Amino acid sequence: MPNSLDNLPPEMRERIQSIISQGQAFETEQAIPEPPRQAAVSHNAPAQLATRPPSLMDHVIALRQEVQMLSQQVQASSQVTAAVGDAVSQMYNMFQVQTQPSNYSATFQTQKPSLDDEF
Repeated sequence: MPNSLDNLPPEMRERIQSIISQGQAFETEQAIPEPPRQAAVSHNAPAQLATRPPSLMDHVIALRQEVQMLSQQVQASSQVTAAVGDAVSQMYNMFQVQTQPSNYSATFQTQKPSLDDEF
């Protein structure tokens, strides 16, 4: 069975692998309980909030933001490609415009060559 990450770009695969490794490291830290510490509580010191590791939802939100940024970049790239195509088309049409058909060979054949002409 092929890995579902194989279809993703390398940057996204690395990001997902780092998230998975962070989650596994956090699980191993939680498996080893620390002995409870007696903290001296001071009424004057502000209470320190425990920092929590990012949850799976936090990672999903971050990945959605990255996907949104990538889709905006793709959209901008497609707009640039369309603008360049339009400019090339206009230049091509500018050089292809011919108002009257010309028949230079018929005119050349009717003239008699002079002695000053080079052949």
